[in-house]
Amino acid sequence: MIALDYAFCLTVGQAICPQKDINDFCLALGHAFTTQFPDARCQLIIRDEQQDEWLQLADIKPKHFQLFTPMAPACNRDIDLLARLSTLKNTSANDDLSYQLIPLKIRGGSYGALILTTPFSFPADPHACEMLSLLLSGALDSHLQQQAFLLERTQHQKTEEKRIQEVSSQKGLLEQLHILHKISLRLWHSHSLDNMLHTAVYECIHALDFDRMAIFLINTHTGLMRGTYGTDIHGTVTNEQWYCTAIYEHYHAKTTLDKKQHITINEDVPLFHDNKEVGTGWNATISLWDGDEPIGWIACDNLITGTPLKSYHCELLKLLGVTMSQHLIQRHAQDQLKSLNQSLEQRVADRTAQLEEVNRRLNQISREDSLTKIPNRRMLDEKLEEEWRRAMRYQTPLTILIVDIDHFKQYNDMYGHALGDKCLAQVAEALSHVERRAGATLARFGGEEFVFLLPGITKAESKTVAERALKAVSSLQIPHGASPIAPYVTISAGGKTCIPDKPNNQQQLFIDADVALYEAKSSGKNQAFVL
Repeated sequence: MIALDYAFCLTVGQAICPQKDINDFCLALGHAFTTQFPDARCQLIIRDEQQDEWLQLADIKPKHFQLFTPMAPACNRDIDLLARLSTLKNTSANDDLSYQLIPLKIRGGSYGALILTTPFSFPADPHACEMLSLLLSGALDSHLQQQAFLLERTQHQKTEEKRIQEVSSQKGLLEQLHILHKISLRLWHSHSLDNMLHTAVYECIHALDFDRMAIFLINTHTGLMRGTYGTDIHGTVTNEQWYCTAIYEHYHAKTTLDKKQHITINEDVPLFHDNKEVGTGWNATISLWDGDEPIGWIACDNLITGTPLKSYHCELLKLLGVTMSQHLIQRHAQDQLKSLNQSLEQRVADRTAQLEEVNRRLNQISREDSLTKIPNRRMLDEKLEEEWRRAMRYQTPLTILIVDIDHFKQYNDMYGHALGDKCLAQVAEALSHVERRAGATLARFGGEEFVFLLPGITKAESKTVAERALKAVSSLQIPHGASPIAPYVTISAGGKTCIPDKPNNQQQLFIDADVALYEAKSSGKNQAFVL
């Protein structure tokens, strides 16, 4: 029978867990669904919270697989379908098609959904759907985070490569210019952008062949420039960060930048300070660039000493501009790299914590029966293997006691499956208090059957446990109008006690306990039989 149940959840889990990237994840997921549901269509839709829109990640049909990289906006029809399914509690049928919505949630919030479309209806266990939602949410979120991490790491590598190239280029320039060598070294050792700008102005006016210097930085998005450090009419370095104005107000700087020139030098022109003419001489405007984008400019002149313009000034100032540009770019790259590293480290730490929590929850869910909240068959098998080895090593008795609710099918037929599930939960709760000795385990074996694993007790003690179990369930007084043996729900129990003599023979213990249960059932039910 085609159904969305726990068995299918396990199949999906086995298919998607080993996958290494999101493409393989979607392929494995689609194969699992189309194998279980012929002619089915699976759509993975992700919510983009920043853009407030739905994006389609994958569209999977038999013999057709499409992964959207990057994710594409979902069409209005799919968005309307998603809204309708959310209103109708995840299932819907329309136009001869059946729909099942599996929400994707992480950290308590919804971030996507899987829509399963089939040409036929099928039963879907709500608990299985919840488990499937958890499996898909954790795995898909992990792949999405991994994809984002890899993208950021690639950007990080590009930034690092760019920085290395800039450093290499700068070293070549420093080898060609001895005058700027010591200045450049000091700029390298600056501990901040502010310190670097102050050092540049101070060192240049004392080591290079000009009197005054000022550095301005440009914001191309706003069209504004701001001052950093400069010199007054006496050659003293001053803080000019208060200065901010539009680029177009500075004719020489704007002309140099508009023409993409590295330097403009004017001789015998008025020299200014605080927008006032303070003398005449030569001035130079050196543009600072990051590729094709202007990042600032340097102004310098000979106001104080009147040192005449020399033949090497043009080349010297060009190299000064290149050196200063490279230092600004390098400082920006370092700050960007530091911020990126901190962000990546935090993401890795957060993701590691999330994965550990998901693994813990999955481990708990895989060993617990979702209805009765007691161990499931998987955990019973693990405990039986462990106790069997221990009993064989120390030659101590081991008992399996199988408990079955009498006439449970008739109970379901009369009262419905909702009350049937409630009855199972009540019986499990009562049985969980029957035996509290160390090592004793109660598990749901399947359907209306429960199993006690009782290490270290004799046959007589096992019989006592079985009688207590019968009494515990009878005392619940759950009405059972369809039972021919009692007006309330009863159980039958069959057990087998043995001392293991060889490994891997647990199945025989189950067979013998089942024979004992059959004997109890054949003798009229509502009783226990222990071999």
